[in-house]
Amino acid sequence: MRFIACAIVVSTGVVGLIGSALAVDMTGVEIKAFLTGNTTYLETTAASASGKAGQGVIYWGEDGNALYKTPAGAMFHGKWESQGQHQLHRLGRRARALGASAMTRWEMSSTVIDAASGQTRAKVAKSAKGNAEKLAP
Repeated sequence: MRFIACAIVVSTGVVGLIGSALAVDMTGVEIKAFLTGNTTYLETTAASASGKAGQGVIYWGEDGNALYKTPAGAMFHGKWESQGQHQLHRLGRRARALGASAMTRWEMSSTVIDAASGQTRAKVAKSAKGNAEKLAP
C-alpha cells in the first residue's frame, strides 16, 4: 500500500514537470498573428482591464483598434499593437496608461500575463476569425 502511495506521488511529480515544460512564451510575431483581425474569448481575472473576473470578449482589429466587452457587459475601446515580446494596449478605465501583456502558449490554450506585475490577466478560452460578436463602440 505504501508503495502505491509513493508511485502516485512520483508520477504526479513527473507529470507536473512535463506539464511545466510545455509552456512556451509567444514571440511578438506569434502574438500579432494570433490576435490581428480575430476575436478572443477570455476567462478574465481581477487583474484584467475591467478589474473583474468573468468572461470577456475582445476584437483585435487589423487597423490597431480594439473593442473589449467586459464580463459586466460594458464596452471598452482603444488601441493595440505588438512590440517585441509584448502586446501593448490602451483599453477602458486604464486608457491613459499603456498596458503590456505577454502571452504564454500551453498545448491548447494561451494565458495573458501582465508584463509589469507578472499577474495572470486572462486565459484565452477560444478565438474566432473577424469580429465574430459584431462588437461596436
